[in-house]
Amino acid sequence: MSLSPKELVDEAIKRGKAKAEYSFLTTATLGIMAGVFIALAGVAMIRTMGTMPAAWGTLTNLIGALMFPFGLICLLLVGGELVTGNMFVVTMALYAKEIRFKQWLRNMVLVTIFNFVGAIAVAIFFGYYSKTLDGAFLDRTIAVAQGRTVDAPLQAFLSGIACNILVCTGVYMNMASKDFIGKIVGTFLPVAGFVIAGYQHVVANMFLVMAGVLAGGVTWAEFASNLTFVWLGNLVGGGVILAGFYFLAFKVGMRERARLVK
Repeated sequence: MSLSPKELVDEAIKRGKAKAEYSFLTTATLGIMAGVFIALAGVAMIRTMGTMPAAWGTLTNLIGALMFPFGLICLLLVGGELVTGNMFVVTMALYAKEIRFKQWLRNMVLVTIFNFVGAIAVAIFFGYYSKTLDGAFLDRTIAVAQGRTVDAPLQAFLSGIACNILVCTGVYMNMASKDFIGKIVGTFLPVAGFVIAGYQHVVANMFLVMAGVLAGGVTWAEFASNLTFVWLGNLVGGGVILAGFYFLAFKVGMRERARLVK
């Protein structure tokens, strides 16, 4: 069983409204946990790709991409507030006038901050101090981080747009399914796709680029610039394109059609 595309829009609006009304404590704790899950998926991805030979080429990226989606799957199934997903559903609620702009802005700011806290904590304690990303995995950690920061601002922005179209599609497909396996499969495919393509996700980068900073391969200025432009791109991809187009199709468009029929 699954929701129809039209039912999905209503479900997204309902969920976005609920998220915008969460208390500070709920938003903070679920935001931290989302950052932790995404960052732990980043650790697993680096460790998976770590010692693969360069001759394997894109096969290395494919294998890493098959590992990464478990972070989003975990937080969607057990609970987590991820800013990239909220850029979609909370913005949808804003379009529907179920929440005020002030509520939307509060959610974006708080979830971003607490995703950052969770992701950075993993980079520091479970990557750097635990030595999990040292030794044979150090070069891969630096290479992954530099692969994020090598993009110019416009590239990072456009990459962020494409990334969040896919990530929010994964969130949307998870929402559509009413069974456990369907939710996993629906989330897995688009997320693996964005990793394979090399698109940029702001919360993943909070961990991946910070790990590179701690390893000495990336500067703080590169870190700040990357997060800024990727965040903006993710907002356009999830909030303007995906949320905007589906709201236009199933709310504005169908409302106009109903009016004309009458």
